[in-house]
This record gives sequence, structure tokens and C-alpha cells, in this order.
Amino acid sequence: MKKKTSTILLSLALVVALSACGNATENSSETSKQENGATEEQAATEKPAETKVEFEKGVFIDLEKENNPLLNEQIKAVLKKNLDAQVNLDEEAFRSTFKDLKTSDAYMGTFGGEYKFTKIYNISEDKTKDQILVNVTGEMLRDNAIEDAAITYYFAADADGKWSIVAID
Repeated sequence: MKKKTSTILLSLALVVALSACGNATENSSETSKQENGATEEQAATEKPAETKVEFEKGVFIDLEKENNPLLNEQIKAVLKKNLDAQVNLDEEAFRSTFKDLKTSDAYMGTFGGEYKFTKIYNISEDKTKDQILVNVTGEMLRDNAIEDAAITYYFAADADGKWSIVAID
């Protein structure tokens, strides 16, 4: 019986010793991970912050000064409303400038972003389709970089003579 008790006590002591060693290894591994994590975190915070590009969005086109006979008052109003809606991210106003819901749905991919509209570059007429094309230029902010932007708006009058956007390119 004495031998059996000794064997049990020895086995128990061995289990306790092995457990202690295992915990020491885990604790040391955990401490090492925490130290490495702190070093990585310090390195991440020490990186210089990305500089935000200064960009003034808005519509800087004076449509009243545009005197091309193709650009009638109704087209000017629709264009201004669309550009303002784009800059102000007003989806309802943006959609209202198109000839119908189906057309506005087709061009929702062009909605959004930060724009600065600065100039009407060209106004022309497509007599084959009875459309007025207005090319607007400016800039847009994308991925913290300023890019040139040029958008062509296609206007057409409905049967009642009401002008609206039928396409954007």
C-alpha cells in the first residue's frame, strides 16, 4: 500500500510540475505577443498621418452669363438643379432633373462624390435626336486626390416642350 501511495504522490507531483511548466511557457508566449503588439501599435501611431487634400466642392458656373441661344432658361434651370443636387448629395433633386424614373435609375451610378463644377466647356445641338448637349468641366475628389472631371448632359424636350436630362456621359 505504501508503494501504491508513493506512486500516486509521485505521479501527482509530476502532473503539477508539468502543468506549471506549461503555464510558464504560455505566460511567456503571451507576454511576448503583448510586447510585440505594443511595438506594432507604437509603430502604427508613429507613422505620419495622411494629409487631407483641400478641396472646395460647389458649382462655380454663372449660368446667367451664358448667352448661347441653345442654352435656354429651362435648360439652365435643370442643369443648375442637377449640379447643385450632385454637390449637395440631394438624391431627390438629382432624380427630378431626368425625363422619367427609368432614366434617373439608369444614371444613379453617376450620383455622389465630391465635385467642383467650374465651366461650361461646350454647348452643341444633335439635330438627329433633337437634343442639346452641354459639356461641363471641373474637378472631383477621389481617393484623396483631385482629378479633372468632364460631364456631358443630354437635354431633350418632351411633347409639352418641357426640357429634362435624357442622358449623362
